[in-house]
Amino acid sequence: MRFSKSALMGAALGFIMGIAFLVISLFQFDDAETNAKDVAMVSVLFGIPFSVLIGLAIGWVLGRFFGFEKL
Repeated sequence: MRFSKSALMGAALGFIMGIAFLVISLFQFDDAETNAKDVAMVSVLFGIPFSVLIGLAIGWVLGRFFGFEKL
C-alpha cells in the first residue's frame, strides 16, 4: 500500500494530535470514576489509531482533490 506525502503528513499530524489528546486526558480524568492507567490504555488503543486514520484520510483528500503532492 502506497501513500502520498500529504497523506503521510496527515497521519503524522494525527499521531501528534493523538499524543496531545492523551496528555490532556491524563490531566482531566475523574478520580472517582477511573484511574490513569485505564485512561492511558484507552487513549493508546483507540484514540491514537483513530486520530492517525482521520489524519491519513484528510491528507489523502487534500492530496487527491487539491493537488498538494509536493510538500
